[in-house]
Amino acid sequence: MYCAPFNCEPGNSFAADSCWSTAYCVDHMADFTQPAASGAFAQIADYKGQPDTSKYVSKFEPSNAHLANSQLELTLVKQPDNKGFGAVVTGTRAIQFGTVTAVLKSASTSGGVVSSMIIRNDLVGDEIDFEFVGSERGTVQSNFYWQDLLDYTKMVRSPPLPDTTQSYHTYQIVWTPDSITWIVNGSPFRTVTRAETWDASSGVFKYPESVSYVSFSVWDGGSGAKGTSDWAGGLIEWAAEPFVMGIKSVSVGCFFKGNETTYKPPTVV
Repeated sequence: MYCAPFNCEPGNSFAADSCWSTAYCVDHMADFTQPAASGAFAQIADYKGQPDTSKYVSKFEPSNAHLANSQLELTLVKQPDNKGFGAVVTGTRAIQFGTVTAVLKSASTSGGVVSSMIIRNDLVGDEIDFEFVGSERGTVQSNFYWQDLLDYTKMVRSPPLPDTTQSYHTYQIVWTPDSITWIVNGSPFRTVTRAETWDASSGVFKYPESVSYVSFSVWDGGSGAKGTSDWAGGLIEWAAEPFVMGIKSVSVGCFFKGNETTYKPPTVV
């Protein structure tokens, strides 16, 4: 678990240099309706550092992510303390700019249940996301963060959608060195440019641009701090179980073409 570059923790490994090299972006498609043919998914214990045969892995043990019902299912389960234990599935190839497209339905059928589609660098804190909360089944929230600077004023909701917990929709993030665009079912509803993120006081662009990983998650926001719980819709109504996020497919198109042996990170001015 601690050797994979997306989860690298040398302190929990046998040696400081035990983490595997980063596998960089290549265009790929993970079809969870046909997992055997595409090498789409593996549990973390079964991942041997081969991203072509395990495009996405579950990061938690015990795992609440499994292939079932012609999809990848991430389930939030109730624990003895009445809090939820969810799932995180991450891509095994890093991405620095590109297009990420997923066909999915949310698990957020109760307040408190949060479902997410994220492009994130955990070490730096850069993030671009779609997030679903149980109190708003008819929309999805878009947001971005720079170096873990939590600015909740930047969230923008999509236009109204058919129930996101009952209907599969196509969610897409187009991330380039100059802009981020959020798209649902082929219709863009938000674009943020790098130029807009200029912060004169610090003299930097607060724009997510670090090497990141694509991930999906379902988690208990209702048991968090008050601000988080209020945003998520309050405590979970466990009578509404099961809470299952269903992902049919994920595709990634790399902004920088080539493969991990020819990849060159961009020079950002």
